[in-house]
Amino acid sequence: MRSFYRPVDKTKGDRVKHEAQGASIHRGAEVVSAKRLAGLAMAVGSPSSAETAHLVPFFGPTIPGEAHFVDVLGLDLSRALLGGLSYEWVRPFREDETVDVEVFVDKVFDKGDNRFGIVVTEFKDSAGALIQRQSATFIERGAA
Repeated sequence: MRSFYRPVDKTKGDRVKHEAQGASIHRGAEVVSAKRLAGLAMAVGSPSSAETAHLVPFFGPTIPGEAHFVDVLGLDLSRALLGGLSYEWVRPFREDETVDVEVFVDKVFDKGDNRFGIVVTEFKDSAGALIQRQSATFIERGAA
């Protein structure tokens, strides 16, 4: 099993890479399976869980694998946190539909001693119409 954490060489000053801005992390198709939706609804376990599952069946940055976006950004997880997550919904996902997914690094910038990386995921239907856009902001705190 691959560890989510990667070793950090503190002598190299690992930081989120500015050159990652604009990088494509993943392009491909995903099926919004009935099994995925049912499992998510069960995990949420609320009266509206089935509806919720159709709104957010994926956490975009992890679609190509939980560590892939970390590698592209060069993120040091010992100093990182999820700083924000926003959604733009056009419509709910449909059971068993195949969606086109693109995950990319939208922006990388510094604020004080912290570096920010914004990862955007777009889900589109077979006609190319946007279903949902997710924007996840990762923050890597400056070295202590």
